[in-house]
Amino acid sequence: MKKLLMVLRVAVSSLTAHTMRTVLTMLGIVIGVAAVIALVGVGTGAQAQVVSQFQSLGSNLVTVTAMPSYGFSQSGLQQSSRTLTMKDVSAIKSLATSVSLVAPLYSTNATVTYGGSTTSTTINGVTEEYGTVRNTTVTRGRFLTQADNDNMAMVVVLGTSVVEDLFGSSEVNAIGETVRINRQNYQVIGVLKSKGQSGPQNQDDVIMMPLRTAQLKLGGAGTNTVRSINLQVRTADEMDLAQAQVTAILRSLHGLATGADNDFLVQNQADILSSVAETSGTFTTLLGSIAAISLLVGGIGIMNIMLVSVTERTREIGLRKAVGAKRGDILTQFLTEAIVISVLGGIIGVVLGVVGAQVITPLLGSSQAIVTTQSVVLALAVSLAIGVFFGLYPANRAAGLNPIDALRYE
Repeated sequence: MKKLLMVLRVAVSSLTAHTMRTVLTMLGIVIGVAAVIALVGVGTGAQAQVVSQFQSLGSNLVTVTAMPSYGFSQSGLQQSSRTLTMKDVSAIKSLATSVSLVAPLYSTNATVTYGGSTTSTTINGVTEEYGTVRNTTVTRGRFLTQADNDNMAMVVVLGTSVVEDLFGSSEVNAIGETVRINRQNYQVIGVLKSKGQSGPQNQDDVIMMPLRTAQLKLGGAGTNTVRSINLQVRTADEMDLAQAQVTAILRSLHGLATGADNDFLVQNQADILSSVAETSGTFTTLLGSIAAISLLVGGIGIMNIMLVSVTERTREIGLRKAVGAKRGDILTQFLTEAIVISVLGGIIGVVLGVVGAQVITPLLGSSQAIVTTQSVVLALAVSLAIGVFFGLYPANRAAGLNPIDALRYE
C-alpha cells in the first residue's frame, strides 16, 4: 500500500508539473465519456418513452388493418386495398372465442370550427368499447355510449389539442358547446385525457364521435367500412391464439384460397412493442458507438503525451535504474500516470454527461433522459482500459531503456 501511494504521489506530481498539457490530454477522454453517457442516456430515455406510449394504447391489444396490394395495368403500377367492413367486425365478435372486446374504427380528416376558430384534425368514429380497448378516458364530461351509436347522435368528444385550438386553452370547459364539422353541428359531451406525442403523431389532436354517425355523415350514405378493428384479447397467454382465430375467420370471409396472401394485417401489440424497442435499442447503440470514437481519439492523445514524457524524462529514468529501480518499477510508474489521466477524465466526463443528458433531452422533445448505473460503470471501465492500453507502450518503452544510454541522453 505504501508503495502504491508513493507511485500515485509521484504520478500526480509529474502530471501537475505540466498542468495545461495534462488538462488538454485529459480533455479527449472527458469529451468521449461525456458524449457516450449523454447520448446513451437520451437514447434510453427516448426508448422508455416510446415503450410507455405503446403500452398506453391498450392492454392485450390486437389490431386488424387492410393490407394494400399492388399490380400492373395499362396505366402502370396500381395500388388496391380491400377495405374492412362491419361484416368482418360481426364475424370476429361471434366466432373469435379468445377475443373479449371488439372496437371498430372509422377514421377521416375534417375541418372543425367554433366561433371564429378553425382547425383541421382527425375524426375517429368509434363505439363504446373503444375506450376500454385503447385505454381512452375522459377528464371532463363522458365518453361515447352504445345509445349514442344506435341513435347516430350528433355528439363528439374532443382531444385536448383540439380544445386548445378551438377555445384558446385546454383548460376551458367545452362541455355543452357546439362545434361545426363539415358545416354540421355537434355537441361536445367530453374531453379526452391527454396522451401526448407518439413519434410524429399527436394523439391529442383528435375528435371522437359515434361510429355510425361518422360513417353516415362523413363517409356517405350506406358506408359500412372501417379503417381498423381493435381487439382486446382475454388474457396475454391467448394473444397468439387470437391472431390465429382472427386470421382464419377473415380469410374464410374474404374467400381467400389456400396459399393466397392475406388482404389484411393482424398485428400483436407485443410484437410491435418488441420491434419498436429493438429498433430504439439499435439506434441508442449506434449513438453510443459514434460517441465512443472520441474515446479512441482521447486514448491516442494519452499515448502521444506519454511518449513525449518518456523522452523528456530519459535522464530521470536512467538515474532511477542506476540507483536500483527495476524494470517493473519504471513500467508501473508511467502506466499509473496514464491511468490517472484516463480515470480522472472519465469521472469528469460522467458528471458532464449526466448534466448534458438532462440539457439535451428537452431540446429533442423527449420527456426524460435515463442514465443507468451500467452505462456509468461501463464508461469508467472503458476509460480505465484506455489508460492501460494506450499507456502500456510508452511505459514499456520507458522501462526498456538502457540506464547507461539514458544517463548520457541530452
